[in-house]
Parts: sequence; C-alpha cells; structure tokens
Amino acid sequence: MRDILLRPRKRLIKIVPNSKNREIFLLFFGPTLMLMSYLLHLLLPPQFAVQVIFVTLIGVVVLLLGLVKLVEPRFSYYLCPQGLIYRHRCGQWQISWLEISRIGQLQTYVSNQYTDLPYIGLKLHDLESVARNISPRLANKLIHEQNELLLLAVGNNEIKSEDAVINFEPYHLNGIEYKGPIAGWLYKTEQLFKAYGYHIYLPENSFDREVSEFMRLLKQCQHFVKMNS
Repeated sequence: MRDILLRPRKRLIKIVPNSKNREIFLLFFGPTLMLMSYLLHLLLPPQFAVQVIFVTLIGVVVLLLGLVKLVEPRFSYYLCPQGLIYRHRCGQWQISWLEISRIGQLQTYVSNQYTDLPYIGLKLHDLESVARNISPRLANKLIHEQNELLLLAVGNNEIKSEDAVINFEPYHLNGIEYKGPIAGWLYKTEQLFKAYGYHIYLPENSFDREVSEFMRLLKQCQHFVKMNS
C-alpha cells in the first residue's frame, strides 16, 4: 500500500465514509443520555427505576456505536493513478484501474422492474490480484456484510439457497489454493457474480457522495489512467 500512496501524492484523492459523519454526534449523544438518566434517577421516585435503566442502556449503546466509528479509518478509499484502495478497520484491498473491466450500480429485478441497490459494483478481469492482497479479517467481514445481497439473490431466484451457505473449503484460482476466510469470500464472490455480474461491491455508506457521483469519479479516474498508460 505504501508504494501506491507515495506515487504521486498530488494526484491522490481521499474519500471519507458517510458513516464517519455520525461519529461526533454519537460520542456526544451517548454520554448526554447517560447524564440525563443519572439526573432522572435523582429526581424521580423509585417506581420509575425501569425507565431510568432503559435510558441508561440506550446511552451506553449509542456511546459504544460512537467508539466503533472512532476506530474506523479516517479515509475509506484512496484513488490514485496506480489504482483504487479500500480501507476498513478489519483490513484492506487494492485494485489496479486496468484490472477493472466494468463499473456500475447494482440493480435487482423486483415487481417486474429493475430497482437500484445502494452499491457500486466492480467487474474485474481476474480476481487473483484481490485474492492475493485482501486481508483474512476483511475477507471474513465482507462475507457477513454482503450476506444481504446473497439473500436478496436467493429471494429473486438468481442463485440457489444452498449456494448462499458459507463455504470455507479450499478455493483454487489460477493454480493457487486459498484457505480460510479468503476462500470463503471467494466462494461468496462467485455466487454474487452469478446474481449481479460484479466481483467487488462498494456500499453507499462507505463514500461521501451520491452513488452516481462516486461512480462517475471512479470512471473518470479509470479513463485518465487508460489514456495516459
């Protein structure tokens, strides 16, 4: 990752995830609720103890959510001439622009019409480059984060229900054997490709603008690299 980010810095675009926007609010609102519950405990009679405990628990949950947001990377994507990098608190992956064959918004067929989904899809020429550099922790996280897409595909009869089950058996790709979470993620990616036609899925809450705007930015970066390579 360091090699990519260092060349050249003037052309590096950093993307802040939408989820970071709620970080300050959660860190402020959680303790406020807890302080409010303490004041209620002092002012209200004992019969309101259950309500006070309930408010306290809500404050604790909100504070914990804020702390989770706090440990997330400040930037979710780095766009530079060498490629696209995705960063998550569980790890990262990186892809060269020339490895991407298509960029588009996910769609599903519901009630006799196509409906846009809050994801941008990347179709790759070959999954091997991502499989080599994705971290096992991130692969494991993506298996669960993308489960809703698999369930939707099952509901629309795009894939069979048994194909949506997590599979951690060794996965062979271009003569290389992958095991553990990376193998599980590769099997999931294979099924998602059958359903939606993409290998990589960028959720809307992972970038700081509308889906159409970020998709246009990605296409502009890819076009620039193709024209200057």
